[in-house]
Amino acid sequence: MSIESPPSWPVVDRPPFAPAPRRRWPFALFVAIVLALAGAGAGYVWLNPGLFSQSAGREDGDADSRSNDKAIMTDLLAAQQKTADDLAAIDRAIADQQEQLKAIVSQLANLSSKIDSVRSTASQASVTPAPLTAPSAAMPSASVPPVAPAATARVAPKQKKPPRATSPTGPISVGGAPLNAAPDATVR
Repeated sequence: MSIESPPSWPVVDRPPFAPAPRRRWPFALFVAIVLALAGAGAGYVWLNPGLFSQSAGREDGDADSRSNDKAIMTDLLAAQQKTADDLAAIDRAIADQQEQLKAIVSQLANLSSKIDSVRSTASQASVTPAPLTAPSAAMPSASVPPVAPAATARVAPKQKKPPRATSPTGPISVGGAPLNAAPDATVR
């Protein structure tokens, strides 16, 4: 089996070169559409001359917007000023509170130092015994007035409370069991 073609097949000659007939109507239609759109655009610009340049009507609109912008700016500046005033008032209030806090802390420090000094003098007085007086000190001198000795407090013993009278108790239920006996029956 051979892959070669058999010699019995007919050989076809190509026809001579003949260009295909040109179709010019789609190109002409495209050019006509483009020209029509360009003409329509030119007519629109011709009828609306203020399209690319500013007109007097727009300047009036700009004046309105500028006056509106001025009103908005004055409102914003007023709000900014009010906010600044509020912030300054808050800062003053915070400074006043800090000064009050410092004054309270200094007063607290003074009180705690006074309490410590009172405690230390009280503890020293309780630790040191009263000085013993010599027999010669029994005679008062003429220049010093006599001082009365401090009265000693009498300590009375506490009275004891009378004992409570025992009340008869009946049976005690543990765990929720029912009681069968009456309380009077158990007391003898």
